Amino acid sequence: MDQQNTLAEIRDLCIELLGERLGRQMAALAQPGFVLKPAGPDMPPTGRSRAGGPALLEPGTLWPQAMDGAPLSLVAVLDTDALAPSLGDRLPARLGLVNVFKAVRRGIDECTIICADPAHAVETPPPARGDVLTMVELHAAPIITLPSVSGEYDEGDPVLRTFDYRAEPDYDEDHGESPAERFVQGPLREAWTIYCQDRQGFSPGDSQAFGWPHIDSWAGMRADGYEHLLTLSGDVWDENGFERVMVPRGALETGELTATVCEQDGLR
Repeated sequence: MDQQNTLAEIRDLCIELLGERLGRQMAALAQPGFVLKPAGPDMPPTGRSRAGGPALLEPGTLWPQAMDGAPLSLVAVLDTDALAPSLGDRLPARLGLVNVFKAVRRGIDECTIICADPAHAVETPPPARGDVLTMVELHAAPIITLPSVSGEYDEGDPVLRTFDYRAEPDYDEDHGESPAERFVQGPLREAWTIYCQDRQGFSPGDSQAFGWPHIDSWAGMRADGYEHLLTLSGDVWDENGFERVMVPRGALETGELTATVCEQDGLR
């Protein structure tokens, strides 16, 4: 992907559909990320990135547990050394191998991240009683993302509510629709999905690392300023729905990933 060309195309699309002022404001929020797909003959694994299987931990690292004492499951490893060149200043901290653990098949959303130095990390199976998800090596393809405009019931990304819409010609504070839906989400929703599919090879809601998260029907922790780390969708394990892993604002810059949140959203 030619990142600068893609950014220019997205700017033109936003200006065409949202007008000069809102279009440039929206396009300025574009962020790089990656669509994650199961590796195959034409899509080799990106570093040691994977979904499921054993973790990649430094010797002596304790396997994380849920609050009830049961072992969490490894849901993904992101090899950020392999991803960093496409992220630029979005990832200044060297995170190494980012192991994402959560409780699976138990109806709770506990989530923990453990980073490991790639030079010392080894495959580490879970302790007894731990659920092991089928390991899928992941191919990460660079994409450019925008704040989500696809949510139902005005549940697009909360950042859209911070725009100043009062200068729009048809602005009416008593209108039944929210300004974000009228002036950004509605005009851009279908065209953005088509652009992502035709020009970037993914659909909003596919498995993804970094960038803006897709929001289907629940803004969740984005409303509290959290940033997107990972989305795992049905395209990895052939299941419905998807889950987002969120970290506090600024955590990716500092490498402090202790206040992690995992949340489920929607069916696909």
